[in-house]
Amino acid sequence: MTTTIQESGPHVHLWIYNHPFYGISDQIDYFLQAFRQHGYVVSVGREPDNSALNVVIENFSVQTRKTLIDFCVQTRKRVAVIMTEHIDFIDRSILIHGDPLWSDNDYMHPVTQAERLKCLMSCQPYIKFFMVLGDLPELRNFDKLMVGADVRAIPFPSIDHIAPVESVDMQQPPNDLLFTGYVTSYRERILPTVASLGLSVTSPRKFVSRRERDRLNRSAKLVLNIPQRENWRWLSLMRVIAALRCGRATVSLGTDDTSRIAACTYQLTLDRADWKMELRNYVADWTNAYEKMYEAYCQLAKDFELKHPFPHDMMEFWAITDRVRVS
Repeated sequence: MTTTIQESGPHVHLWIYNHPFYGISDQIDYFLQAFRQHGYVVSVGREPDNSALNVVIENFSVQTRKTLIDFCVQTRKRVAVIMTEHIDFIDRSILIHGDPLWSDNDYMHPVTQAERLKCLMSCQPYIKFFMVLGDLPELRNFDKLMVGADVRAIPFPSIDHIAPVESVDMQQPPNDLLFTGYVTSYRERILPTVASLGLSVTSPRKFVSRRERDRLNRSAKLVLNIPQRENWRWLSLMRVIAALRCGRATVSLGTDDTSRIAACTYQLTLDRADWKMELRNYVADWTNAYEKMYEAYCQLAKDFELKHPFPHDMMEFWAITDRVRVS
């Protein structure tokens, strides 16, 4: 399914100075694939590139905010920001991950929530526009919170099909299920329930490199998605795509998401009496589960781009204002 397009757009640089690489490897991969497939020369690095359009991933502290602002002031350039957190503005209230700002949880401390939002807002004069990879986060009424903010969706990239004959691991993986997310208290409660079904569940319980994560994905028949907490509404889009790249489908436990990636994810709500039997069935028919979800992803990517074309217009205008030569 890979699309090859002659590179002819402006050079785009993903400046990842404010993140550890292992924490954003899936976002990096999505970004590189999507931009290259649409004709852009793309690079990634810890330093900005004065000759390119610079993109950063949201996660600003007081210090990293200063680094960004200093660069923009000195070079008279602006950056685009990839949004990763669910920030909404509903009924004159700011919601972080679906809960009011300052809500306590074991995923992001309230002080961290407030500092990240404050630092993001203070960077707005230096931001050209905001990017969303696919359709998550939704950023409902974000333009009212960040007045005048322009938010553009980056279409889902094409990914290659993995046929069983192309991978020895596809013959019979040693594990039934894999979970690679950060283990919150809610996830800690769910994982033993899955293991009690007689299914083998493996989890590294720590951050791993992309190469190791991919190896783990291929060592299991299915990838598990478990929300951070019981009332968490969204699927992990990046986890689903990473699994498909390895020839694996994803089963999500305890979610009822309606975002686009739901079209290629098996969702099982835990209040249904038959969810355990369904999970066993997906494990037993794991190769067919992947084939169905891969086809669904191909259709999803095609349909999404028809409704949300790649923002070439914004990129061209940005290249002019930032004085970046188009090849």
